[in-house]
Amino acid sequence: MLIFPGEMKQESASRDFDWLQAEIQCRFDSLSPHLKRIAEYALADPNRFALQTVARTAGEIGVQPSTLVRFAKLFDYSGFSELQRVFRIRLTEAADNFRNQVGEHRTALREADGSNLATILNSLSDASVLAINQLKHDIEADKLREAVRMLEQARYIHVLGQRQAFPVAACLSLGLLKLGRSCQLLDFTAGMLPNHIANLTPDDLLVVIGLSDFSRAVLETVPEAHQRGVPVLAISNSQTDPLARNSSLNLMVRDPEVHHFEPLAPYIVLAQTLVIALASTLEAKAELEGASDARPN
Repeated sequence: MLIFPGEMKQESASRDFDWLQAEIQCRFDSLSPHLKRIAEYALADPNRFALQTVARTAGEIGVQPSTLVRFAKLFDYSGFSELQRVFRIRLTEAADNFRNQVGEHRTALREADGSNLATILNSLSDASVLAINQLKHDIEADKLREAVRMLEQARYIHVLGQRQAFPVAACLSLGLLKLGRSCQLLDFTAGMLPNHIANLTPDDLLVVIGLSDFSRAVLETVPEAHQRGVPVLAISNSQTDPLARNSSLNLMVRDPEVHHFEPLAPYIVLAQTLVIALASTLEAKAELEGASDARPN
């Protein structure tokens, strides 16, 4: 059967990320254990899968690079490069869509009559929804797991958030306390923050929620704690700001910058995600220890 170039292009275009995701889910049970690990990794962290080399990806999954090629060909791609291109196109299209939506929301706010409260409310609400959707796209599963591990292993957790970030810090602290974790919400009263952070040890964990309005005290004390070996978990809106550069792990929340109030909704969602994931981890650990204690000696 003859296949014309246009038909080949159309067939290739049909094998996009949505098609691949559906195929993986449909055929998952029939895959070998190695191929299942690749499928789980690719769908759990598609951004990383899009950007890493084949050697790095194979190493993290624990398979040979040739197994990645076999996985690609199983789904009718010529090789790993063509498969990875599907993930890169998804990443590019998501970024373009994000920018377009930001532009639309900015235009709506500029054109809104100050007396039209419904328009303003809708625009700000849409900006929060946009930021949450982008968070779901950006956040890496491995980073979430590492953040939960840090929260689980810390002897004492200290949570710091100032100004706009304070409600997020309070939400996270309350959730951790409800789980029975040793936790303290730090504040700036009496100028004691530098002294408090100076007493942290490598067995502690400092969680810093930072939006754009850092104070001088935060910018001075957090890097100092990091340099002393205190684990720092940062939640910020950048990968290059002072908190991100002076942290053990940074979870980034992208700000759509629709207006001068940075949406708090995605930060709250992320904080609640960490608490619920930690609760599940602690529950599974308790069940495992209970089963171990129940075994006869």
